Amino acid sequence: MYWEKSKDTNNQLVCEAISRNRFKYIIQNLHCCDNNNLLNTNDKFAKIRPLIDALNKRFIDFAPFQENHSVDESMVPYFGRHGTKQFIKGKPIRWGYKFWAGTTKTGYVEWFEPYQGSTTIIADEYKELGLGAS
Repeated sequence: MYWEKSKDTNNQLVCEAISRNRFKYIIQNLHCCDNNNLLNTNDKFAKIRPLIDALNKRFIDFAPFQENHSVDESMVPYFGRHGTKQFIKGKPIRWGYKFWAGTTKTGYVEWFEPYQGSTTIIADEYKELGLGAS
C-alpha cells in the first residue's frame, strides 16, 4: 500500500526508507520469542505473548483518564489455519481471530486479550468471578 504510485496511498518517507521486498522479507522472518525457550503449552499465543504483554503495558501507560469504559469482543479477519480461528455467523467479519478488548468511550484500546476458547488464560484474581470472567 505505501509503495503504490497513486497519490492517496503513496508514502514517500516509507518508499525512500525501505523497499517493498525488504519490508516483506523482514515481516516474514520476524520472531517475537526465542524458540529454544520452553513455551507455555496452555497458551496458544505463547509465541507472541511477549508482544501482547508489551503492547498492553504501553496502552495502559498512555491511556487517557476517563470515567466510562467498555469491554467487548472484536474480530480480526483471518482466512488461514490456526487453532483459535473463530466463525461467527451473521457478523460482517465471519472468519478470524476473536479478541476481548477494554476501551474508553472514545475508542482508545487500553488492553486486549486473544480468545483461546475454553483454554483462555484468566488471571488468578479474576477466577473467583466465575463464568463472567471467562
